[in-house]
Amino acid sequence: MHSLPIATAGFIRPRQNDHHTHNLPDHLSARLAIDRKTRHQVFALRHASYLAGGYIDPRPHGLFSDPYDEAPNCISLIVYKHAQPVASVRLCTLDLDPAKPGWNDIPGLHVFGDEIQALLARPAPGERALRATEINRLVRHPDHVNDYELVFTLFRFVSYLVLRQQFDMTISCVRRNHISFYKRLGFEMNAGPRAYPELKFSTNLMVCPSANYEMLRKKYPILDAGAVESNCYDGLFQGETVNVFGGR
Repeated sequence: MHSLPIATAGFIRPRQNDHHTHNLPDHLSARLAIDRKTRHQVFALRHASYLAGGYIDPRPHGLFSDPYDEAPNCISLIVYKHAQPVASVRLCTLDLDPAKPGWNDIPGLHVFGDEIQALLARPAPGERALRATEINRLVRHPDHVNDYELVFTLFRFVSYLVLRQQFDMTISCVRRNHISFYKRLGFEMNAGPRAYPELKFSTNLMVCPSANYEMLRKKYPILDAGAVESNCYDGLFQGETVNVFGGR
């Protein structure tokens, strides 16, 4: 298979000669998909999840990706259980700073363009433009569809990345049956439902403003309120695999 470009700008500092360290058989672990092997695992995991749910038709080679996987403002994270890839999520940053070409587009803009633009038009601290991130491509392997620990693990890392990058808001295009869960995580309904590109379901635009972050950190210990301060997951940005409940 041909080499896949790695989207690294602004997110990671790859370490030379890094090797996978999936030697945590009794723990959940996680890794950013910044190398070809890990990205292939993410795409295969997505394909298996969406195909099992009836949301896509089979694709060549059993992989599901889109152009945003090559964009500098998007990064995927994969979770392993007993060293097997079991869940993944992607974060896409929307930053209208002219000094960051390629950071002004996210998938949600093609579904809820007017609504997201209106959100970004709100005043931001200082004189800068608002920065948002969209959570998308959140999947579990079909064999783990009832493993809710994986959902909380994914959001553990989503919250870490959101807080570390200091986004002004987090947005997600959410299916109807997941709306109540997102509301518990501080998301507010904004618009919908509308069809989501490439997938056979409709979604609703939900938004979690930064004003809700501190409350959520205190309310849900699973979000690991001290992760940013303790730097326990900073190994992710060097291309390392980290233990979900103990750092490296």
